[in-house]
Amino acid sequence: MAEFLDITTIMGFTLRLLLAVLLGFFVGLERQWTKHQAGILTNVIVCVGAYAYTAFSYISEDGYVDVTRIAAQVVSGVGFLGAGLILRDGINVRGLSTAATIWTTAAVGILCTLPNIFFSVIVAAAIVVLHLVLHPFSDFVDKRKNYKKQGDRISEYFYKISIKCTEESETDIRSHLVKTIRNKDNVLLHNLESVSTDDGNVKIRAYITTNKKSDEVVENLLIHIGKDEGIITAGWKIEN
Repeated sequence: MAEFLDITTIMGFTLRLLLAVLLGFFVGLERQWTKHQAGILTNVIVCVGAYAYTAFSYISEDGYVDVTRIAAQVVSGVGFLGAGLILRDGINVRGLSTAATIWTTAAVGILCTLPNIFFSVIVAAAIVVLHLVLHPFSDFVDKRKNYKKQGDRISEYFYKISIKCTEESETDIRSHLVKTIRNKDNVLLHNLESVSTDDGNVKIRAYITTNKKSDEVVENLLIHIGKDEGIITAGWKIEN
């Protein structure tokens, strides 16, 4: 078997080359089937190229064999190739797993030159299995994270505070209301408006949110503001 796969012979070199093609196809098929970049063709070419460069150390006729030196250069070269697949999309980065796959496929090609070819088969199988298992798990984690963010947004409560006051006291009451809201923890003022009423007074409306249901906080806020002169009526309601 060892003589049959001797890389220094035409037969052994060709059989190992076919193995690199097969394993590159195996990895690329999963990538293309799951609609990712760098599919069958790219992975096959990378795997064959890594194999050919490393095989040169075995078949060169000068008698000097330094497999690790060429393998190290292959790793660096494929690393630059993978960097070109990484794209920035706003705050997100795409293509990291694709670049890592290309880099690892090159390792499969290098392993095809070893006396025991099963090392390359094991690594290629591991790449495919990891993609098939970890990608669904990663998507599940992302969905849980997004669900938590949505849950945090849903937990916000919207309140509308309405205060009817005399026209002369409007400015002071608005100023006092804003100051009081800002001094409250976990209370955010979104909008503050004033409209004239038919009886010559002014109605002030404040729209606020809290990170949880805080009826007592809003009630205490109104009690504090209600001590101001010029206030005729005051009330609040939940807008959720």
